[in-house]
Parts: sequence; structure tokens; C-alpha cells
Amino acid sequence: MTPMVRRWIWIVAAAAVLGAGCGSANGPATASAQPNACAPAGTNLALVTLRGSTQIVIQDITDINHPRTLGTLGTSLASLGARPALEGISGQFISASEVSNTDENNDSYDASQVFRRCISGSASPMVTKTDKRLILFAWSRDGRSLAYLSPTDAGSELHQVRAGEDRTLAVLPLPGLGGGCEVAPCPGPFQNPGDTWHYRLAYSPDGNYISMVQNGITSYLRIFTTDGKQVAATDSAGTTMSVWSGNSLYFRDSVGVEVWRNGAVSTVLRGVSWIRPKASSDGRFIVYEARELGAANVFVLDTATGQVRALGAGSEPAFLTSGYVWFETEPPCVPSGTCQAGFPGIAAGKTYIYDMEAGTKSESVLTSVLDVWPHAA
Repeated sequence: MTPMVRRWIWIVAAAAVLGAGCGSANGPATASAQPNACAPAGTNLALVTLRGSTQIVIQDITDINHPRTLGTLGTSLASLGARPALEGISGQFISASEVSNTDENNDSYDASQVFRRCISGSASPMVTKTDKRLILFAWSRDGRSLAYLSPTDAGSELHQVRAGEDRTLAVLPLPGLGGGCEVAPCPGPFQNPGDTWHYRLAYSPDGNYISMVQNGITSYLRIFTTDGKQVAATDSAGTTMSVWSGNSLYFRDSVGVEVWRNGAVSTVLRGVSWIRPKASSDGRFIVYEARELGAANVFVLDTATGQVRALGAGSEPAFLTSGYVWFETEPPCVPSGTCQAGFPGIAAGKTYIYDMEAGTKSESVLTSVLDVWPHAA
């Protein structure tokens, strides 16, 4: 196993191991999750890294050909190979005027607090500080509620900070972060654990539901109302790769791509094993990666019609805006019996931006896309 693989597995596993020893006592919320009085920074925003740097840059991409840098948000944990599993931990937009991260330097997993600040760079008021570690966090689309996951001896506690109160909504299964070397012969169905590992905590766009989907050593899906009522649950080993689009939660299982909508589950793409899907801000499309004979390709699902459009070879796609998709090239498939060193994180090879209307792509200086605003509607 390569040093990079060992390091990545240790880092992700540490999120469970270190946190479990912190006890189960709740620490108080030290500030409300209410929006700050911040001026909007732009219409379309992106948290990205640029070639040659691990710094998270806040960009206004309203004019995609002339992006404006508005500030920075610390060091990206994608430089440690974190992006495939712990999505959102490096930083998130709260609104067109605010961003959030788990510590002021963004350089470790040893976080027990969440900050929010104006994009313009004013001081970072603390939203919550507990005596426990935070694995994941997510904001409601209106910026008034924060959900976070914290490991304990008994399991993972799902918290919500709302109207100045830090409340435990549910106790979820033990984190079970980590895993082994997953490699298939070239060509094969996948090249690395990032194709299946997934830990995503998210609010539905309307703010009425909170979902948690995990796939590692243990797997589960849970959906709760914001008052803590559980409305969906499964512990299927194949459940992974979730994304909200509209008020429907799409996810992958042993059947293919499924959707939970109004309490019912139906199949959307039978036999498709999509990887890290992302929804467009208008809620109409979902972009994803899937493998064909081991090679990664980018596809877009039209959620209204069920039609799928192929964009070509690439991996780790993300919408920059509803009309532009960013993706990266993938390292060559490695021989059977060895782990791929190039785990998804900050891209080392070429990256591209695909124009959905023109059907063309151009090279990009972006090496990762961590979040965009607006979030999916």
C-alpha cells in the first residue's frame, strides 16, 4: 500500500477513532445560527482551489470568463485526499454573502466549532462550540439552521443549532469511517475507495428535511424532519452517493440510482453506479461520474425527463453554474494488486469547464470545486 493510501485511510479513520474518546456530554451553543448583516458578494460564487496552491479561494464567477477573487478560506482538506468522503468539511457557502468552516485555519480534522463570516472578510463569529469533535456540518438554504454530526461512545449524534438552541435530534449508527484498498484489474469497475466511500449530511432545499447518508465500513441512510422525526431509514450495504435536487433525495444502492420523494422510493437509473453526484442550482439537473470498463466518464441527468446526457471522459464533476460543469482528467488505471496513489482531491492533471449550451469544453485553472452558490433549489 502506498504512503498516500495509508495516510488517507488514517486521516478518515481518525475522524471516528479520535472523536469516540471525547465522551458523550453536550457542550452549549455559544452563538445563534442567525444570518449576519453582510452585503451580497455576487450572483454566482464558488469555493475553489487554483493550480499550484492548496488555499481555498472565494470567487465570483457570475462572468465565467472573468472570475473575481473575493478572498480565501484557509487550506483545503482536499489536499489530504479528504474530498471523496467528507464532503463539505473544508468549507461551505451559507448565502450569497456568508461562508462557513469548522476552524479558522481549515487545516485539520480536530474541529469542535463552526464559524460563519461575511465574504467581505469581517470577523468570524462562532456559531457552535462543543466538547466533542465535529465530523460533518450542513446549513439550511436560508442560513438559519445548522446541522452537525458528532461521534460519541454510543454512536453519532445528529445536532441542530436553531434559534440559539443546540438540540440533539437523533443518535445514528457508529461512524465506521475508513476502509481498505479497493482495486480491480485494468480495466475494472473502480480504481479506489473514493468510488464508494461517502459521508454526506444535508438539508433539503426547502429546509424541511435533514439527510445523512454514510457508506464506509458501515452504511446507512436516514432522513429526518427538522423537529427530529425519522421519515426514512435503510442500512443496506450498497447505499451511498446521495444528493438533494428539488425536494427529492437521490441516492445509489444495489439496484442503481433511486429517489426518495414524499415518503416513497422509486428507481431512476437501474444498474447505474454513479459517483459523487451534484445538483444544479435550478434543481433541474444532476451531474455525476460513472465508470465504463474502468474509465471515468461524466454524465448529466435531467430530473424532469429522466434523460441522461454524456459529456465525455472525466471525473469529479461539479456544476459551477447551471450552464457550466467543471471536471478533471483521471490518472491512468493502475495494475491489479496495487492501490492508486492519486486519490481524488486537488487535481494534479488537466481540468476543464464544459459549456452545456455550446457543447464545448475549455481548460481550467481550477483544481477542485468545493462548493458553489446558489445551492440547489
